[in-house]
Amino acid sequence: MIQILRQADFPNLKVDPKRVWCLLGYSDPKQVSPAIQKAFHRAMEIGPTLLEPTACYDIFPIARVTSSSVEVEGGVSFESQDLAHRFREARELAALITTIGPGLEEQVAKLLLGGNSVVGYVLDAFGSAAVDTVAYKAREPIHGYALTKGYRAMTYGYCIGKDCPAYTDCGGSIIYWWSPGYGDCQTREQKKLFTLVDGSHIGVHLGESCMMTPLKSYACLLSIGPQAEKPTYECDEGQKDWSKLGILKPVK
Repeated sequence: MIQILRQADFPNLKVDPKRVWCLLGYSDPKQVSPAIQKAFHRAMEIGPTLLEPTACYDIFPIARVTSSSVEVEGGVSFESQDLAHRFREARELAALITTIGPGLEEQVAKLLLGGNSVVGYVLDAFGSAAVDTVAYKAREPIHGYALTKGYRAMTYGYCIGKDCPAYTDCGGSIIYWWSPGYGDCQTREQKKLFTLVDGSHIGVHLGESCMMTPLKSYACLLSIGPQAEKPTYECDEGQKDWSKLGILKPVK
C-alpha cells in the first residue's frame, strides 16, 4: 500500500551549504567573488521558506531477476542490465518519488525574468541539493522496514556521513537506489515506476518525455534483500569534510 510523507514528516529540514557550493562548481567558497557570496547568502536565506517537501513510496515483492531485467509481482518489469546487476540479490523493490514542490522553481523563474540571474542560479542549485536531502530523509522509513525483515539495509553509492543510519556499518550494501536514466536504464522506464507509485498523490506528474513536474522532483527504485556485499564505492577517508557531497573514490 502506498505510503505518503507530508511536509510535517520533514521537520527541521536542513540543506548543507557545502552541497550547494559543490553543485555550483566551487570547491573553495573563500575564493568566490563578493557578488556571488552575497547571492549565495540570499539564496540560503529564502530557499528554506520555499520548500514543500513530500514523498510517496510503495514496496513490492520481486518475482524474478534476469541478467537484464527486474520484475515485480503483478507483471511490471524494468529492463536494464545495470539495474538487474544491482538487484540480483534483492527480495523486494521499493519505488520512491520525492519533491520539494513547485514554489522554489517558480521563484527561480521570477528572479531570472527580473534580471536577478545570479540569485536565481544559486537558488536553483539550492533546490537541487534540497531534493537530494528530501530523498535521503524519505529513505529512512524504507530502511526501517528492511530492518523489520531482518535485512541489513544501507544506501548504495553516496555517503552522507553521520546522518546515514548505516554510517557505522559500511561493510555491506542492501538498499541500492537507481533511477531511470542512470547507466543503461532508459528514461522511459520512468513510466513503469509511475505505474507502481502514482506521483499525483504528492503533486508530481510525468510528461510524455518522461520529465517530472515539478522539476525539482526525484524518483528511484531501491532494492531490499538479505545479501551483504562489498560496496562498489567507499568513502574517501582523506576527505571526510566532503563526505556529504557524495565525493567518493573507487574501491581498489
